[in-house]
Order: sequence, then structure tokens, then C-alpha cells
Amino acid sequence: MEEYLNEVEMMYIQNTGGDNYTVETMGRRTKSVKLNFSKAEGVEIVASRPLEIKNSFIQMAENQNKMWNMRLSYPTNFRIRLLMGKITIEVV
Repeated sequence: MEEYLNEVEMMYIQNTGGDNYTVETMGRRTKSVKLNFSKAEGVEIVASRPLEIKNSFIQMAENQNKMWNMRLSYPTNFRIRLLMGKITIEVV
């Protein structure tokens, strides 16, 4: 699975249990997109172009949902895919 998402302003990454993840993106001019991944070891962000994060929150405590929320400084285009057991989020 490979998705190209344009003008993303917010991204939510959540571990939904075990090796299952959900990546949800939002933007002002684009609809919300929710992608579900299974059999993923983790998440990698590849920024070959600058990626500026306005604010970010990571929650990793025990007995809590593990999540990473990001608000970007400006709309950004991404390619999101599952590659060799990890979710790769690439700035394009």
C-alpha cells in the first residue's frame, strides 16, 4: 500500500495494539485520511525536503494509548507506505 497525500497540516500516528498502527492526516483544503497498517515494526519519517513542525506531542506511558501528534508549520505533501516491515512517511 502506498498513498500520496497533499497539503497535510496535522498528522496523528497511533499504535492500536501490538504491531498495528493508524496514521491519520488532516488539512484545511483536504479531507481527513485514515490509514491502517498491520505487521509494522515502527514508523520512520524521511525528510529529504525541509519539514517544520509547529508543535508535537508523544505519549508512550504504560497503560496508555501510544500516539504521536504533529501540527506542521505549513501544508506539506507526503508519501506514506509500508516498506520492509516499517511505516515510511516521506516528505515529497
